[in-house]
Amino acid sequence: KILLLIALGIISVPTYAKKCADFSTQKQAQAWYEQRKSSGQTGWKSLDRDKDGSACDCLPGGNGTNCPRKK
Repeated sequence: KILLLIALGIISVPTYAKKCADFSTQKQAQAWYEQRKSSGQTGWKSLDRDKDGSACDCLPGGNGTNCPRKK
């Protein structure tokens, strides 16, 4: 019974990206951002740090502005 509950818990846990590193391109991030935002779901705000409506500007294909500085 315990294994079944654990298996069901793992399977039913929704997985979704929350950070730009989860995407390969800005276009992918933007599509996910728009889908989540328009459907009223959560998790999209962290992809638009400068709140300009463009997700993950620093990924390939993005405009490259307001990127975090590398340490």
